[in-house]
Amino acid sequence: SMQSKSSSVPGALPEFSNLHGTSTRSVASVAPRNNSINQVATTRFLELKTIDYTDQNGVERKWDMASRTTKGSGDIADAVIIIPLLRTSGSNKTETLLVEQYRPPVGRDTIEFPAGLIDKDEDPETAAMRELREETGFIGSKCTILSGPSVSRVLCMSPGLCDETVNCVVVEVDMDNPANQGTPKTELDEGEFCVVKKVELKKGLKRALDNGQTMPFAGLYMFAMGLEVGLRMREK
Repeated sequence: SMQSKSSSVPGALPEFSNLHGTSTRSVASVAPRNNSINQVATTRFLELKTIDYTDQNGVERKWDMASRTTKGSGDIADAVIIIPLLRTSGSNKTETLLVEQYRPPVGRDTIEFPAGLIDKDEDPETAAMRELREETGFIGSKCTILSGPSVSRVLCMSPGLCDETVNCVVVEVDMDNPANQGTPKTELDEGEFCVVKKVELKKGLKRALDNGQTMPFAGLYMFAMGLEVGLRMREK
């Protein structure tokens, strides 16, 4: 939910306004809170937990969630999602890189932006550069600043199911760099199989996602839709 401009709730965003009323909670309601989190089961990589929490009406409830066993503490994201911008001198065309791979939970190939876990004591920019090189073979030259920071704030992925968080990082790839020409060599982990796709950002991205046989990652598809809407609005 979003707070109105007049809200005094910490973290309220003045740019947003509520469609109904002036507050997300009634006068008699309370701030929802987690009371305890108990482990139910665990594997090498995942934990199943049950949260005991209190809702806005003061009712105690339970919620099941999944969590990575490698999850750190605090406000540090678990992983990075990389938005590569491939540019060549003398050309106005901008391309991006996508990764196609089989995902057992959905039982089919997916297409996604390059992504990966942030290592311990690693900042998002360093993790993005490393993961881009490992998954695609391409060498990033810098994390670019477009209309704002090149690294996003910490973002949730599927908050109704898990506590996984990510940073989105925009990385510029210099295609004049000899290391990025031809077919750069990937550095994939054991059991990791990726097919790297290069696609024109403005004209080919959404078309490639709509016409392909693979299942697009939701964040990638929303990026493509947002880009298309922005370009159409700019033309009007």
